[in-house]
Parts: sequence; structure tokens; C-alpha cells
Amino acid sequence: MSSETGATGAFRDQRGRSWRQLWLDIHLYLGLFAGALLVIFGITGSILVFWQELDEWFNPALLTVTVPKLAEGTDSEVVYQSLHKIIHAAEQAAQGSKITALYGPRNSAGVFAIYANRESGDWQRIFVDPYQAKVTGVRNYGANEWIPDYLMDFIFQLHFSLLLGANGTVAVALVALLLIISLITGLIIWWPVNGHWRKALTIKRNAGMVRFNFDLHKTFSFYFFPALGAVLLSGVYMNLNEPFVWITQQFSPSTREYPHKFLSNPVNGMQSMGVEHAWNIAMEHFPGGKLNAIYPPDSDTGVFTVVQREAPQLSAYWPERQIAIDQYSGEILDVRAPDTRRSAGETFLDWQWPLHSGKAFGWVGRILIFLCGLACPVIYITGVIRWLQKRQVRQTKIRRMS
Repeated sequence: MSSETGATGAFRDQRGRSWRQLWLDIHLYLGLFAGALLVIFGITGSILVFWQELDEWFNPALLTVTVPKLAEGTDSEVVYQSLHKIIHAAEQAAQGSKITALYGPRNSAGVFAIYANRESGDWQRIFVDPYQAKVTGVRNYGANEWIPDYLMDFIFQLHFSLLLGANGTVAVALVALLLIISLITGLIIWWPVNGHWRKALTIKRNAGMVRFNFDLHKTFSFYFFPALGAVLLSGVYMNLNEPFVWITQQFSPSTREYPHKFLSNPVNGMQSMGVEHAWNIAMEHFPGGKLNAIYPPDSDTGVFTVVQREAPQLSAYWPERQIAIDQYSGEILDVRAPDTRRSAGETFLDWQWPLHSGKAFGWVGRILIFLCGLACPVIYITGVIRWLQKRQVRQTKIRRMS
């Protein structure tokens, strides 16, 4: 080998080490500081995977009802009261507040959850027994309330805003972006350029504490990388929705706006239809789905947005349909569902929430996201221990040289 070839090889090795050190430094400092928040996101996220079940368990009188029994020999099913009666009961409890959303029961023993806003900005969640159209209870929230009085709401606020209000929502999205960069740089550092894949993908048996901690960090990070990356990206989507959608539309121009962006055409002398009428129109055109949510118009030109869940003949992974309906004519203005997507961008956006919550894959998906959240403190703690170990080694070398 000539001296010139050797010099070239040495230069390449030096350049490779320089790049690796750069990725290592980025990974280290992002991990140390943003990683601490990853622990909060992970633990609260794991809890929120089962937030409805937990909330019902803590508050059974508020959020669950007894399903009426039919007379013996009766073949018909127990049915809910009309949506008109459900809304009427909620309006009486709201005392002048404006109904902004209605969510259907999660199961046969669940309640309707109706959201209502006051002019002051205060708002309520009103829970109604679907079989008797009676209010089971009300939760009240202040306009400037950063720390809710209710456990699950507190965990939600901590998870997506760190209890810092609107500024916290933006901050969480930015931290999520930094954590995605940390994950990518970690993957670059981990990549076994020498081809020792088995060593890179496993935990060494009977290893000492230093090696065991390192193996634990890299294997947890690698195996949870896809799920954790998807959860972080979808978190950015939810906290910075409009910029996220805009960027997606730049890559996929045919991506539509969401149903609530459509407008109704006001007609002189014609009043807005009711929630029940909007639901009946949706069911007439798309029978079989269950009521997930209805969002009434927020203005004279707003639309009803009806959301069906468990809609038949749709994707088994996310059988949901969103329908925008003109509040005067009843015309269906737009339909968003797995079978009506017009672009890759729409598919990409529609998958964000199902992936974040794990609901896209049923119980398997929810358990995966639950474990992903629990992996976050493991990844962070082992990373900090790894940094302390290397720091101690460096300090020992410096003392020996001095």
C-alpha cells in the first residue's frame, strides 16, 4: 500500500470519527435535556391509553349507567332516548351555555358526554344517561384554568401542554421534534458499520453492569424506535395541527381540508337543523356506523360534522368516517373515510391520531403504545447512567495524566 493511499484511508477514518462525534454530541445533549420531558410524556401517555377505562373506574356514578333489563320473552333491544331529549337534558344543565360537541357512549354502559361553552370562556362537560335522558353529573372548567381539578384531565394537560397553557402546547411540539432528532442520531450512532448485527440487537448474557446498562439502552431504543417515532410525530401533528397540515399539503397538494373547514349556505327564513336531524342524514347515506361524535355549527355558515365509528366496510384498522353536512339544506358537503381519501397526504394525516392512541390496531396497538410509554423512562435513565459512566472514565484518565 502506498503512503498516499494510507494517508487517504487515515483521512477518511478521521472524518468518520468526526462525524460520529458530532452525532454523539447532538444525541447526548438532546437526550439529557429533552429526554427528561420524554419521561413525563411516556408515563402520562401510558396512562392515557386507558384513560376512559380509568376515568370510569374512578367515577362510576358519573360515567357509567345500568343497562335497563327487558321484560322476559321480549325480543327487541334496549334503545337510547332520542338525541333531541339527550341534548335538551344537557341544555338544562348548561344553563345558557352553547353546545359545542356531543360524544356518544363508549359502550352499552357508557354515557353521552356533551361539551358546552360560556361567553366568558368557561366550559363544561355534561354527562347524560342515554336510556333515561337524565344528567348524571357535570364537570366545570375555567377559561384560564391550567391545572384541572379532575385526575384524567390533569394528566391530559400535563401530557400535551406540561400545564403551561397554549405556550406549553407549542413547547411540547418543539420538544417532540428535538426528540425525533435525538432518536435519529441515536440510530446513526448505533448502526453496526462492522456488520456485528447480533451484538447490536441483543443483550449480552452475564455481562457486567456497565455493559448491561449499555445493551439495555440500545436495545430498548432500537426496538421501540418505530412506535416512539410515530408517537412523537403524531404529537407534533396534534399540537401544531395547522402548520403540520400545511407542510403535508406542500408535498401532497390534493390533500383536502378537514370537514369543519367547509361552509353552509344560509337561506333566508330557514333555521339550522338539529343534531338529531344531522345524525339521521348521516345514517341514511351511511347506515351501520355508531355515533362517535357530532360537532354542531360554530357560526351561521358553519357545518355539522358527524363522526361515525365502527363503520362497516371500511378499514379494519381505523373504521371511522367524518361527514360534513350543510346546516340548512342537509346537503353532504364532504366525506372523509379510508375509502374516500384522495391523496397520500390525507392517508398520512388520518393515521396520526390512531397511531398516537394505538386505537388503529385494537388492543394490540393500545398495549404497544402503553409499553412504548413505559420504555421512555428506561431509555432515559439508562442513557443518563451511560453518560455518567463515560464521564467518570474521562475524569479518571485526566487525573492519571495530571
